[in-house]
Amino acid sequence: MNEIVQTKNLHKIFCKGNICVANKIDLSINEGEIFTILGKSGSGKTTFLRMIAGLETPDDGEIFIDNKLVFSKNTNLEPKQREVAVVFQNYALLPHLTIASNITFGSDASKEILEEVLEKTKLKGQENKFPHELSGGQQQRVALARAIINKPKILLLDEPLSNVDTELRTHLRIELKEMIKAFNITALFITHDKEDAFYLSDRIAIMHEGNILQIGTAKEIYHHPNDLYCANFLGKMTEISKNSYIRPEHIEICENGEFEATIKDIIFYGSFYEIKISSKEKELFVHSFDDHLQIGQKIKYKLNGDILKF
Repeated sequence: MNEIVQTKNLHKIFCKGNICVANKIDLSINEGEIFTILGKSGSGKTTFLRMIAGLETPDDGEIFIDNKLVFSKNTNLEPKQREVAVVFQNYALLPHLTIASNITFGSDASKEILEEVLEKTKLKGQENKFPHELSGGQQQRVALARAIINKPKILLLDEPLSNVDTELRTHLRIELKEMIKAFNITALFITHDKEDAFYLSDRIAIMHEGNILQIGTAKEIYHHPNDLYCANFLGKMTEISKNSYIRPEHIEICENGEFEATIKDIIFYGSFYEIKISSKEKELFVHSFDDHLQIGQKIKYKLNGDILKF
């Protein structure tokens, strides 16, 4: 499989506060995949994207794009020379230009290529409108169309879903994945939201304080986290003994359970209940679909899944 992006020993420290935002990162992104860097604010993920794009200069290391050296101690190609495209949080559409002009801004793409991009991004018929006349989803498609019209080696997406409400976010997430896959383009997606990462990604890297802690599919990193930080970041856990943890969905309330407990709280989340139970001076969280459970009720439970040890 062809590696579109490679970083070797990539290092960056911000002098103000002496903060390390990239700690000797070795990472590869494969052709055609959606690769996500998932991390909290300040973890270094946006700086990493900006270094790939040529918008931030590393202190050390190397960056290769499609086997071409774009950064080293002696090389630092301009963003335009790197054949990358960036979609920012606010889409950065030009309000005084039509949709067609926004898409082709700074490009020498032919009319035929524009027609193809309009078709694939479902913007056909909207090309003579202005950005304010489009919905949030359509504006996202315009930003994506502008980014991919020059057929970049990699599409860089800097939290493009972070400024929209939950309902629209779910819709945009679906559209974004469909469009990226329709163009068979390689994408690096930056986010702090694990749901976005799980839905969109072929592989995910968890980043914390400038370090890549783990790389894998959503299923791999959720069920087999490398450490306690990764495990907690990806979902709730309960400590059942020293250094042993279990996720709420792996505890089952049932009549033939081997442990006894009392229900302390019930929170309804729409698709499931989160039950807080007290058992032998320990509090555990359980996910349940049972409508008949009540606070104060005595129940039995059993452990019904992987126990994580750190």
